Amino acid sequence: MGLVNLLVPFLATWFGIHVFLFLLQRFLNRPNLPVGPGSGPEYELLPTVSGPSGGQSGSGTTSKPGSSSSGLLVKPFHVRFSTTGLNSFFFRLGNSPKLALFWRMWYDLGVLFGLLAMIVGWSLLAYAAFQLVSVAVISLMNLWPLGSSEIKSNQDPPPLNRFRKRDVVIDTAPATSSTGGSGDSDMVLIPMIPGVTLPLSHLPYYLIALLVSGVIHEAGHAIAAAREKTQVSSTGIFLYILYPGAFVELSPRALAIMSPIQQLRVVCAGVWHNFILFAAAGIFLSSGAFQFSLQMVGWKQMDNGVSVVSVAQSSPLYSHLKVGSVVKKVNDIPLLGKPLDVWESSLLPPVPGLDSSTQEKESGFCIPHNLLFNKPSDCCLFTPKEPFGHSSDPSISCFTPYDPSGIESTSREDGGERVLAQNGQCLPSIDVLGDPAPVRCTSNAPSCPGESACYRPFSAYRTGSMVRIYYQVPSWETLDSNGIGKGASSTPRDQVVLYQGDPKDIWETVEVTSMAARWSFLPLWLPEAALHTIQYTMSFSLALSILNIVPARHLDGHHTIKAFAALVFSIIQSYKSTQSLLESLAECVLDNGSVLTAASSGLATTTFPKGSKAVKGIVVSTTVLLGGVMVGTLLQMVVVTFFRKQ
Repeated sequence: MGLVNLLVPFLATWFGIHVFLFLLQRFLNRPNLPVGPGSGPEYELLPTVSGPSGGQSGSGTTSKPGSSSSGLLVKPFHVRFSTTGLNSFFFRLGNSPKLALFWRMWYDLGVLFGLLAMIVGWSLLAYAAFQLVSVAVISLMNLWPLGSSEIKSNQDPPPLNRFRKRDVVIDTAPATSSTGGSGDSDMVLIPMIPGVTLPLSHLPYYLIALLVSGVIHEAGHAIAAAREKTQVSSTGIFLYILYPGAFVELSPRALAIMSPIQQLRVVCAGVWHNFILFAAAGIFLSSGAFQFSLQMVGWKQMDNGVSVVSVAQSSPLYSHLKVGSVVKKVNDIPLLGKPLDVWESSLLPPVPGLDSSTQEKESGFCIPHNLLFNKPSDCCLFTPKEPFGHSSDPSISCFTPYDPSGIESTSREDGGERVLAQNGQCLPSIDVLGDPAPVRCTSNAPSCPGESACYRPFSAYRTGSMVRIYYQVPSWETLDSNGIGKGASSTPRDQVVLYQGDPKDIWETVEVTSMAARWSFLPLWLPEAALHTIQYTMSFSLALSILNIVPARHLDGHHTIKAFAALVFSIIQSYKSTQSLLESLAECVLDNGSVLTAASSGLATTTFPKGSKAVKGIVVSTTVLLGGVMVGTLLQMVVVTFFRKQ
């Protein structure tokens, strides 16, 4: 998809948003909507407490109990809504006497998870960096071969370009070596970019998943802060370019005087909630609860076909495959077991170009003798410019005698591009292949009854393949003039539609799902949309729970490592005075520690200079590592995309 095709809908969407907000302001007779309860804290313990808020006014005060205010900030490609209406809700939830013990244990587990996730995230970044360096070194070795710097006169010079398209094509077979790393399979972290690494049609699911993950993340910070007796200043959501998210503003002074363990509970709460969301969504999908919930409201899971959700208007199948139709077979391949996987594999053969993988090799069709030798055989002459055959009659196709051994009898000219099927017959496609239950001949029974012979369709190029799609129309549709199939209790009869062209075009223009609707008013796209949204939510939540906690600037991990260093320092200081490690741990982990514990957040970076330098070194090095991995991954994607197009 070209850049213009991406920019036009993006600019149109933002133009519509700004026009709507402008009209809303005029309708309310308020030329400038309030921009919220404050301009954000001067000191941010959490990097996600607020979005950009330039242009706001006010002192950032907390609203009075029982009152609420809200505001809107509008800038080019940036909309931010904030409110104080949820402040009391979070405070009551975090300080509920019935949930006090639960929240204590819950966010203590969050601290343990956060520290573990920090180690895992940093290790993942280090491994990703190692993979990127390995790919770069191997690529340089392929480009500039090592060895003698002199080339003997009797030797051919090495090729100038050691890169080959073959090196960057992702094969369906498992890799035999870990050094062929130029494909996406070698990328530890794959950026999720709509229109690049994600289908542009998935953009709504992408945005919803981002927003849900952000809301759950910020809710964790808000509840944990309320549990630590810190009032929430405001909450809100924002949309910045293509990034939707949420934010929570907390009292900066209250956060600054918290004990280290309290700070850890608040900081780690966001990634902890994201991990729980990831685990809950995974259980929801893997346990069958998702399918069960859909079945309860009118859908049913199919294991013997796929249901048509939509057909592109540009496709020849648009007027033949109705929405809700159930595809049972593609050619002789029944869609059983995992029908979506079978659907994809039957339409996307692994080897493009000149290929015979889509031909009928296991069975043929019994053709009456009166249809044979009636047409010239020019339809059996194929070239890249004539993948459907040389014949001008589109109603006929090439058929060749069925050979149980699967050996094709063809002759090739012009370097193999000009293909002629030997003993080929030009037969009417619909008459031969349009019957849903034709007389077939197989390798076990190659003979045909009566006055007929065994033939099968032949195509030299995938772009001229003859694809048979066996399907049933929805049960609520009338199948024929007799009214058979009207009503949910009837059994629709099988039908067949023929498509001549590249099977990949079917996969690209026909959207299917493994869920079928029992009634016509149910939207067929909803199960697939819900599934995609949940899957993207899992991906974003897992990424947030692992990568947002690494000790890099502007991430939760930056403040986590500072609070953890403060906690370690406070334990050391307490141990010096008590000479008991257990007492020191108990004192520093309890909510109401000593004055030394409460102030140790500042001590860790002032009185403990060695610890301060160590923390700063970790943060700076991790920030550089994270930035290098991000830039390297994007560069690798660009290189892979470039060589695929060559």
